[in-house]
Amino acid sequence: MPRQQVLNFKYALPEVDIWAVAACLYNMLPGCFPRNFTGDPFVAVLQNEPTPIRQRDATIMQPLVQVIDLALVDQPEIHFKSAAEFKRALLNAL
Repeated sequence: MPRQQVLNFKYALPEVDIWAVAACLYNMLPGCFPRNFTGDPFVAVLQNEPTPIRQRDATIMQPLVQVIDLALVDQPEIHFKSAAEFKRALLNAL
């Protein structure tokens, strides 16, 4: 879950769903969550940055690593604003 959804869930924009898709892709590749969770999960979302995926699995192709890590940027805002933009970036990485 991106910070924007925790802080302002009532007014979250569709870009939070794109962040969630990137988080799912992240989880499917190395089998880990993007953030390290200890204690309260909401505090973890607010205080922990996503761990770069290469730190979890060094065998993932660098172009894909760059897209996933970029898609999980949520400060100061979520990077990808549309699913089409994220799809283009993924296709260009493959």
